[in-house]
Amino acid sequence: MPPRKTPSTEVLLDVLRALPPGQKLWVRGVGGGLFPLLRAGDSVRVLRCGPDETARGDVVLVRQGRMLTAQVVVATQPWSTAPLLGAEQREDGELLGRAVALRRGRWLLPLPRPLGPALWVTQWTLASAWAQPRTRLVYRGVRDFFFSNWSRPLRRHLVGPLEIRLLRAGDLDALVTFASERLVVSASFLRRQLRERWGLEPTERRGAAAGALDSKGRLHGFAWVDSYRQEGLPLDGVWVRSLVVAPQARRMGVATQLLECLLEESHRQGEPSVQADVDEDNAASLKTFEGLGFRLATEALTRRTNEAWDAAGRSKRLVVLERASAR
Repeated sequence: MPPRKTPSTEVLLDVLRALPPGQKLWVRGVGGGLFPLLRAGDSVRVLRCGPDETARGDVVLVRQGRMLTAQVVVATQPWSTAPLLGAEQREDGELLGRAVALRRGRWLLPLPRPLGPALWVTQWTLASAWAQPRTRLVYRGVRDFFFSNWSRPLRRHLVGPLEIRLLRAGDLDALVTFASERLVVSASFLRRQLRERWGLEPTERRGAAAGALDSKGRLHGFAWVDSYRQEGLPLDGVWVRSLVVAPQARRMGVATQLLECLLEESHRQGEPSVQADVDEDNAASLKTFEGLGFRLATEALTRRTNEAWDAAGRSKRLVVLERASAR
């Protein structure tokens, strides 16, 4: 399911373009081009500047099509960028500024200019290695092992027992910490929703958030269900949002249990049905929803949902699913 964009891509573009040269702004959720250095929910601090003020090896924020992404400058004549692991160079991006710092969870990493040549060499080395089929095969093998059924007993032992339940106001710190590391969602939005809607007593609660918590109160999985109108999208009903399970807790049934918890609460609140929208290439999420009885929504609802997200600055197609809140 798509992350909540706060603000939308177009609004963020307007803000960045309006910044005078030399001004700085933290931008969240644009780190895909710097994987594995940055994750989806991480942030970059952008210094507004022009192409002539960048050098090879600088990390920059560019607009490519309808997407904002942080990339590495790989050439200045002509000016072009590439992702950290990608060999494909692109010259069509609109430069919005140079990244002067990265924030990953609680860690803040400055990016001083002397690091540029080293980062360019790193990008060139990683891109060259990644272009080799054998490198990608080894990486996928290691990744698949750590997230596979084979490693599940070890991961289960390291994580310990998880409690799947609705989140309360007292879980705010754990939620904000998880969101800063895993979600492209405004912490202020989550804080407000938990205090004013999700974390209230049952008779007053509207919408709900569910979490997978370990014995120390740390979140390893999260999802919420609520009206899309809380996020400014003109869609009726309640929708499952931000279903995310940390890598160490995957393939343990956590996502299914989170959804079951939210479905039960939606039924208790009198909601007849629950909807969800999932990226069409997210096979794992689609399988999870279908396993709980979600089925394809009508063409009309699918069209309205995609049109609403297109207007908010998103271009990837969504599969829309729905089911009754009770079996």
